[in-house]
Amino acid sequence: MHLAVLSALALAQPVLDILGRNPAFFAVRGSTGTQIVLFAVAITLGLPALLLLVEALVNSVAPRVADVLHLLFVAALAALFALLALTRTEALTDGAAIAAAAAFGVLAAGAYRAAAVARSFLTVLAPAPLVFLALFLFNSPVSDLVLEAQPAARAAAPVTSRTPVVLIVLDEVSTVSLMDRRQRVDAVRFPNFAALAGDSTWYRSATTTYWLSEVAVPSIFTGLEPVPGRLPIASKYPNSIFTLLGQSYRMRTIETLTRVCPRELCRKTQDAETQAVPNTARSFASDVGTVYLHLVVPDPYDDRLPPIDTAWGNFGRDEEAEEEAKQRSSGEIEPCGRNTCRFAELIDGETRPTLYLTHALLPHVPYVYLPSGRRYAVDARLLRGIDNGRWLESWPALQGYQRYLLQLGYTDRALGVVLRRLRETGVFDRALVIVTADHGVGFRVGDQRRLPTPGNLDEIAFVPLFVKLPGQRTGRIDDGPARNFDIVPTIARVLGLTLPWRADGRSLVGRRAARNGTVTVLKQDGSRVSAPLSTLRARRSRALEEQIATFGTGSLDRVYRIGPHRELVGRDISSLAVLPARSTRVELDGRTLLDSVDRASGFVPTFLEGRLLPAGARRDLAIALNGRVAAVTTTFDQHGQTRFSALVPEEALRNGRNSVEVFSVEKAGGALRLVRLRGSDVSFSLLNGGAAIRIGARTLAVRAGALRGVVRAKREQTGWVFSGWAAQRTANRRVDTLVVFVGDRAVYTGRAENLKPHAILGQPELGKTGFEFELPPSLLPTTQSGQRVRVFALRGPLASELRYDAAFPWG
Repeated sequence: MHLAVLSALALAQPVLDILGRNPAFFAVRGSTGTQIVLFAVAITLGLPALLLLVEALVNSVAPRVADVLHLLFVAALAALFALLALTRTEALTDGAAIAAAAAFGVLAAGAYRAAAVARSFLTVLAPAPLVFLALFLFNSPVSDLVLEAQPAARAAAPVTSRTPVVLIVLDEVSTVSLMDRRQRVDAVRFPNFAALAGDSTWYRSATTTYWLSEVAVPSIFTGLEPVPGRLPIASKYPNSIFTLLGQSYRMRTIETLTRVCPRELCRKTQDAETQAVPNTARSFASDVGTVYLHLVVPDPYDDRLPPIDTAWGNFGRDEEAEEEAKQRSSGEIEPCGRNTCRFAELIDGETRPTLYLTHALLPHVPYVYLPSGRRYAVDARLLRGIDNGRWLESWPALQGYQRYLLQLGYTDRALGVVLRRLRETGVFDRALVIVTADHGVGFRVGDQRRLPTPGNLDEIAFVPLFVKLPGQRTGRIDDGPARNFDIVPTIARVLGLTLPWRADGRSLVGRRAARNGTVTVLKQDGSRVSAPLSTLRARRSRALEEQIATFGTGSLDRVYRIGPHRELVGRDISSLAVLPARSTRVELDGRTLLDSVDRASGFVPTFLEGRLLPAGARRDLAIALNGRVAAVTTTFDQHGQTRFSALVPEEALRNGRNSVEVFSVEKAGGALRLVRLRGSDVSFSLLNGGAAIRIGARTLAVRAGALRGVVRAKREQTGWVFSGWAAQRTANRRVDTLVVFVGDRAVYTGRAENLKPHAILGQPELGKTGFEFELPPSLLPTTQSGQRVRVFALRGPLASELRYDAAFPWG
């Protein structure tokens, strides 16, 4: 009973409280009422039941040991409770908070053993677990999901039209990023958006009215003004595009973050694989654990956790399990990520009237895609220089903008896949095709990335809106006011329907548009950020000038040429003044990925990260690949480390091994010179069948058992996911580096600062380095090849091969 109370205070209450106030966590993954109840019961009673079971087993063999074990459990739970309080109040940070919490746990266990009043106090609190459980299930916003009843799946009106309807909702697109100097769609940079604009009406002043997908997207699907806090589920939106057409139209739809379509209508296309947040036990447990870690891990260590403020789930994994790229007969890569090809395959050209609808999480973070259709990161890289959604520094904001534009190039290719499929099946010409976005995104220093403010309203509010009427072949631009919740009324007008509910939007077809108006975007608390449309247009024009000055127009190759001294990009190192290496050295993360590049594959390692040793003042850097400067960048401070990152063009890489060098850029007498940094091209290799590892010029003997750990590997459609833990056996300390070898060649290195803390039941386990990383199939042999894949852990002078679980495919 006492363990149940302590567990409820340290684990169940904080988790149930934060998730109870954020029911979208459950709604976006489609959790049923039964699943939510089972989760709540498990987190409230599951851990204490497990601890009591362990105690009972030990007690049957050694009662005195069981008494000690009970005190250890009390100390651990009390320490977690204290750490939770210290983290919430920020009374202490870093190691001081952990030490204070540990001390509290020891004192609490001592008091529990020595003082009857302490035990009596916990006895009095015995009802607490059930109280927390009841409050979560019946007195929090989650109760709407627990008690949810699906609306009747009846069409709101008979439909006689046979016109196919295609609705594509993108995510996080600001209209300005599509524009060239004339404020037209940049046809060189975004040819598929431009082709669509040539066949449709582009509402160039279209705006959103909300800044979060789970509210903005239902507004688009219903024609209603957004209601902050309303769950994105069918019972809360009984009138929608789905119920309007459901009686007469086939539903070929993908909702990634919402469940507005009633299950009866969209059951065939609502499945876990199309969801951005899959409704699986593994994903659910991982996300709950990540949320809990954010509650208990003190500053600054919480910066190393996956962010929980950019999505409602799937925090620790960046992509859905789907084929991300297809090789076309021409040799080009066809982008399939984030349901692109799944949606294209739903378009079948049937003559029956059909609603083809998708909400595609493009170009939404994480930024991992290139305009070629390839992926450049093996896992989701966090945006640097951002705190609570606000950009703090100019260089990280500029790099974020760069990565966004490149992913927007990928989005353009993905749109091209869908448009080509529409044309191949004969749907495009006879269909009503609408492409829009739920909201924009901002990159201004000192301002928010998504939350609307008076300073970024033009970035967040303006969204693309293209409407191609059936048979339309001539493009035009409409600069009148338009909102993305005008879409459903427009669909109804084109199909000859009268909406059977009172919509807030108005049809864009046959209207007399005003020249000006007021643009308003709601915030979560119900407050509004507003400005005249003419004012926002003027600000957008200035933003376009700044965008062009930084990233140019036309080819996306220009997007790579940013940073200090960008005139160096493309120069041969031999043509520049270079000084020999000094004391500063560089360590590149994932250096070995550059040793086996396959430019024809779906993965190219063009995102380079690393750190300088020793840490020091900010400096400008030039990164050279194969003897030529490929990128320039600036260092930044992160947890006391001097780190850097840069994107290099795909063309800078060559197949096979690539040499890489990092230089400090200095000015001397008005001229630039480069200072070579040591260690930038260090490679790893396995010697004598695994008896030793060579790291540059240094050799480490492999000692069996000096470091311990377990490795698992699971095949997913995006690649192989490796996971497990490692630690030093004698001192129980975390390892520095993990290295994956194929034969004697290293294909992956992971530094300790990039590895996740090992966790059990969502709680970090001291002394162990947990890891989870993904490798593309192009780096690994097939399981039938006979080649071995081996994983080694390194710490200081120690190196050991880790143990593999029974299912390891290359065992």
